[in-house]
Amino acid sequence: MPDYRHKITVKKSTVAQTVTYDVSWIIPKFKELLSTKTMAGGIRLLSSSVVKVPHSELQLKITFYGSKSQNMEIFYRTTSSVVLKMSLHLKMSCISNNFTEDFHTIEANEWQCCTKSIDTINLTYTFKDEELCLFFIFYISKSSQYVFDNKVDELCDDFKKLLTDDSYSDFTIKSAEGVEFRVHKNVLAIRSKVLKAQFEHNTKESITNLVETQWETEVLRDVLTFVYTNKAPQISEHPEQLLGAADYYQLDGLKSLCEEVLIKRLTVENAIDTIQLAELFSV
Repeated sequence: MPDYRHKITVKKSTVAQTVTYDVSWIIPKFKELLSTKTMAGGIRLLSSSVVKVPHSELQLKITFYGSKSQNMEIFYRTTSSVVLKMSLHLKMSCISNNFTEDFHTIEANEWQCCTKSIDTINLTYTFKDEELCLFFIFYISKSSQYVFDNKVDELCDDFKKLLTDDSYSDFTIKSAEGVEFRVHKNVLAIRSKVLKAQFEHNTKESITNLVETQWETEVLRDVLTFVYTNKAPQISEHPEQLLGAADYYQLDGLKSLCEEVLIKRLTVENAIDTIQLAELFSV
């Protein structure tokens, strides 16, 4: 049986206030692997599409699209907000591509696409079943990070106060039990495309400035906490319900946090239920 296991290595170094991760991700038998797994909705994924970079807070992901996996995109994310610079050298036989990003701020647990869509048919057409080599270099600035973290924490605390102080609120969102939360349209609209659409069109919600939801009070409270602060301190209490709400409101960062909790809880007994949940919400 062919060996499809990914091979990932990392070298870490620190110069002044910058930490560098030199990461190699080797995917053997790439051409053959493209045809091994099919998923619904015209999307194909490698069986090990997400990998954790050892001894770091980095994760990498490859996603394939199309009935024949003809399009590929490469992503990365970190478990905390960082100021980061990235370069990627993609190589397969004599074909190579380079992708770079200058220093910029990325939010915690949000996937960052670091490539344009890559045509896998052209990539593999003229070659035998060779390995795909991805060579990343991540530069994380610690000098900027200290100031950034403090500013983010301060901003999150300030925004959290808006949930308890309704002095300037202009909208009400109600839980399934009828508990009302006074909120702010501009905050909700910039964080959720679903809510933004409700505000922009001539809907009942936009006219009455009230929306009734299907979510239990504590689930809705956690959703709003994430919307305002990008944090979910009570996520371990109900990750399954919170995942459904995050999917509904298209809060990808919250979905990623729920995914991590569910993975940590994965057992033989709950494996089938967890897989079904993941397929239902495309995580």
